[in-house]
Amino acid sequence: MSPLKPLHHCSKQSCPRLTHDRFCSKHTKQENEKYEKERGSASERGYNSTWARVRIMKLSNSPLCERCHVKRVIESANLVHHRDRNPRNNEEDNLESLCDGCHDIEHKQERWGGRSLSYQTDPEKP
Repeated sequence: MSPLKPLHHCSKQSCPRLTHDRFCSKHTKQENEKYEKERGSASERGYNSTWARVRIMKLSNSPLCERCHVKRVIESANLVHHRDRNPRNNEEDNLESLCDGCHDIEHKQERWGGRSLSYQTDPEKP
């Protein structure tokens, strides 16, 4: 957190606390617990033994982060992301090998109510 970032009121309705983040420390914990409860377990979300095999195959075929590669950066991938957010859609064109950083950016945007970052798959296009 940058000390130069301005303070603002917590996003929880009627909370008077000031924070650098979206929520104050009290409400960040509540939002995280709410998110985890709504999210369900990994198996409930479709991440099972079939997924484990698909994931290993994708990382074997595409061991580098696809988004970093577009930026001409070499970074090994250790996560497989579903582009359409459907964990049961394991079609090859729906899967993307990502590093931790790129995967975190993608899901942090969604988790906090924003849209996912758009990205280019072709570095030659403007």
